[in-house]
Amino acid sequence: FNVFQKYKKDNQKDNAIEWIENAIKNEKVKLILFNDLINSEELGSGGFGCIRKATWIKTRSCVVYKRLTNIEAIKGNILNAFIHELQIHLCLDSSDRIVRCLDQNTKDFLLIMQYANGGDLQNYLEKNHKNLTWENKKKLAFQIAEGLNYLHNENILHRDLHSKNIVIHNGNAKITDFGISKNMNTQNSINIIGTFGRIPYVDPKKLLDLNYQYTKFSDIYSYGVLMWEISSEVPPFKNIIRNEEHLLRIEIIKGVREKAIEGTPKIYEDLYKKCWDSTPEKRPRIRKILEEFKKMGFGIDVMDDSTYVNLDPKEMEINVKNTSTEVNNDLIQANQSISLDSAMSETHYDLNSIPYSL
Repeated sequence: FNVFQKYKKDNQKDNAIEWIENAIKNEKVKLILFNDLINSEELGSGGFGCIRKATWIKTRSCVVYKRLTNIEAIKGNILNAFIHELQIHLCLDSSDRIVRCLDQNTKDFLLIMQYANGGDLQNYLEKNHKNLTWENKKKLAFQIAEGLNYLHNENILHRDLHSKNIVIHNGNAKITDFGISKNMNTQNSINIIGTFGRIPYVDPKKLLDLNYQYTKFSDIYSYGVLMWEISSEVPPFKNIIRNEEHLLRIEIIKGVREKAIEGTPKIYEDLYKKCWDSTPEKRPRIRKILEEFKKMGFGIDVMDDSTYVNLDPKEMEINVKNTSTEVNNDLIQANQSISLDSAMSETHYDLNSIPYSL
């Protein structure tokens, strides 16, 4: 990860281009031709970029790419966050990763990821609310927990977990959008962009004090809210309008939470209530959460989230202190890029899926 620290704030635009070119040269980032992407369709846009869906002709697979445009007008913190998101992907997906950057002629930056044919979690719940059983819901919550476990094992805080940052592909949940994620060892090294956050998912400690340093327990709080959202199939505090957000913030700080949905399994309800406890230290670690899901019939024995985990995508083994435990690749739900082999085998995608947000 030290190579990433060579990216400096001085002359940011030139350095960003140089960083990407060096990453390509050193084969840390693989390059494909922009012309290899066809049938491009815009999914969303903002002041400094857009998200588009396209078909990669080499594999006939559908991908989504995030592109920064209007480079000369971009402030350093936006550029930093874009480069940082790329760095997080590289850190998490250390082998057999595919394209990250292309179209050098225009000097636009692009980040390409697997297209999720089920859209984001929020819309998935809305579209499928009549069809989801409790087993389906627990599976989704478990898969998100597996992804968060993977991040925390790598000492990475997501810091922006909400239902628009969880995508569904072939019925499986994956964590995405690492634009403001941080390695815990570099808490102060990168400027963060964005608004205050999606209030219902934000750690009350952060709502109370903007200078509060995120911890793994902050991600756990957000995860607890996601568990409730999966149980209810609606966003938290859905009826709160924008100009009432300041009041909602105060209520959440005071301890107000959404009410449990009738019929929720007690073990599930007890778990998410522990996750959204106002006191961070009373929230369970991700290891404990996975242990609770094992009681519900999901998962395998897990290691402490303070232990380093090295994922070998070929062997699909977790190696901890020379002890190997086989796992199913579907359980590693952090937003890893589609591999060349798996891309070749997947030829059908739902092109009418819910758009991504920039």
